[in-house]
Amino acid sequence: MKLLIADDEKLTRVGLYESIPWKELHIDEVYLADDGVHGLELVKRHQPEIILSDVRMPRMDGITMAEKIQELYPDTCIIFMSGYSDKEYLKAAIKLKAISYVEKPINHLEVKEAVEEAVRNIERIRRSRHSELLQYQEKSSRLALYITQDGKSQEEALQIQEELQLPIGESTYFTTCIVEFMTPISELPGQKLKKALEEFAGAAELHKYRILHAYKSDSYLLIHFYSDHADYEQGFERCIEILKETAGCFGDFFIAVGKRVCGIQKAYLSYNSAAAALQRGFFNELNTVLREGRPEKFQALLTDMSPRLRQVISSKDRRQALEVADSVYQSLYDCRTMLAGQVKDIYYKYFMQLENALDRNQILSENNVPDANDTIWGRISKCKTLKELHEIFCRQIDELFDALEEGEHENPVIFRIKDFIRKNISNEALSVKDISEYAHLSPSYACTLFKNETGKTLNQYITEFRMELAKQLLEDSRYTIHEISSRVGYSDGNYFSKTFKKAMGLTPSEYREKMLR
Repeated sequence: MKLLIADDEKLTRVGLYESIPWKELHIDEVYLADDGVHGLELVKRHQPEIILSDVRMPRMDGITMAEKIQELYPDTCIIFMSGYSDKEYLKAAIKLKAISYVEKPINHLEVKEAVEEAVRNIERIRRSRHSELLQYQEKSSRLALYITQDGKSQEEALQIQEELQLPIGESTYFTTCIVEFMTPISELPGQKLKKALEEFAGAAELHKYRILHAYKSDSYLLIHFYSDHADYEQGFERCIEILKETAGCFGDFFIAVGKRVCGIQKAYLSYNSAAAALQRGFFNELNTVLREGRPEKFQALLTDMSPRLRQVISSKDRRQALEVADSVYQSLYDCRTMLAGQVKDIYYKYFMQLENALDRNQILSENNVPDANDTIWGRISKCKTLKELHEIFCRQIDELFDALEEGEHENPVIFRIKDFIRKNISNEALSVKDISEYAHLSPSYACTLFKNETGKTLNQYITEFRMELAKQLLEDSRYTIHEISSRVGYSDGNYFSKTFKKAMGLTPSEYREKMLR
């Protein structure tokens, strides 16, 4: 907290400053003024919460200074000091609700007690203000959510609007924006996001717009712009540009802008149109603004390119395989009224074509981890745009053909052994005996054959495979380190961490932090 000492007697000012243990009273900064004029200047510059002021001072007395301060900062606590038993001054002090009145000559213990009382009073005010602010924000957030719905929610919205006394009338225009963050909101820096929204609200007000906002699930921020301004559209685009800059501070995003409507009871129509625009975000670049538009023509028939893809893979024609990928991308891009989930389902079928080709050619890809189908779908489901999905598909095609061209064909027995290890890697008890029985070999021959073919012992390969799998899983924030430890075959998390650090030079937590950063 901050405190101002205003007194025209230097001995009193300096004496108080030097003799009272301010830090013990939770006072971090103390300012000194020699009269009311100077005191008022310091208050405007530093906004101290507590004023310890003499009553009689030249140029501007303490009462006049206090009146002006309370006009500007009504929560300021005033403590008066005076050597005069002047009833008029006392009356003025009472009227100003001064927290205390200390008579001169100054008793430092009395001053200390008065300041302690002022500190307690300020803390009470802050708690009260904080509670009021939280209630206001909670109601404001509920209002922002209610007005996205029709029906009974409208009655709730109108009731909250009256409680908040918002300047919303029948002629108030509304436009809803939906910001979709690619990073879950729960993982964003909360205080930074809160401050950014406060600054954005201030910037919008400069353009004569107020906002209501609320979070929806862990990805969406709803922002309702409203204004009675005659030139509603004037400055709105600038607000959207500022919103883009604000959202960009927190990673990739989409911003969907709904249509303008008149009246709070029609705000849900603006929200619906913004939601419809957001659905088309999958077909656009990240970090763009999506707007309501005419529905695009739907190409009802999509050609199944699976037979063609199988054919070009069999003939080992990389160029034509990539052309097939381009054809799939273009045909889906033209169907812009399809849902993202439908598009991902279609791509999943093509990804499985590549996976099957790996199996047919006895090639284990780097991404061929346990529960491979789920892993493929996991990679697909995380894609935020069609372009991203297409790029991953093309990379998978290149990886397949690289493996085919390099002739990385396994000895059939070694392939079966590696496939068995891959599928059973989460089994902590996986042993050479299990592997040899699966391959119908004696344990000694299985070990010798594997070492001759790969240059590694079976146990070396199992450990390396576990570490590589752990690296992949650590790059996905959905999995906890405990889950990863279990999934790669370690029931003891400490032993997993030690093994991982020995292999990678970093603990699992350090590796994850490095990769995610």
